[in-house]
Amino acid sequence: MALTGFTRTGHCVEKHDDKGSHHICIDLSSTSHSGKNFCGVTGQEDWCDDQMPCSDESDEKCPVQHWCVCQWAFAKYIEEAGGCDAIQTIDCNATNLEALKAYEKKAKEGVTDQFSNALNCLKQRCNLDVDVNVAIA
Repeated sequence: MALTGFTRTGHCVEKHDDKGSHHICIDLSSTSHSGKNFCGVTGQEDWCDDQMPCSDESDEKCPVQHWCVCQWAFAKYIEEAGGCDAIQTIDCNATNLEALKAYEKKAKEGVTDQFSNALNCLKQRCNLDVDVNVAIA
């Protein structure tokens, strides 16, 4: 499997220079209801089907499988795909809690339903029954 994460360490980590906040881990080997992958639904260049450096540090290229995607693009992905039940599998164990905190903060601010939907989707798909208790600055 290809190395994932903003830092290519295999983990969705919080880094202050990661402006895209790549905190949501999606299993790109899974399929969505539309048959399109994350790239196809969000209109991004199709890196989802690319071969990238393998996690075993060899010189080989491997398929992208579990991949950390931008939490803001993920919110759009849910909307564009037709809802939480229509998206690819979320790797909940590899998803960073920072995404939940950001979505909860945006939802409390009432910025847009897109972030509330993303928050609810993560809670539903990952069987989370928690509030992150984020203070709004």
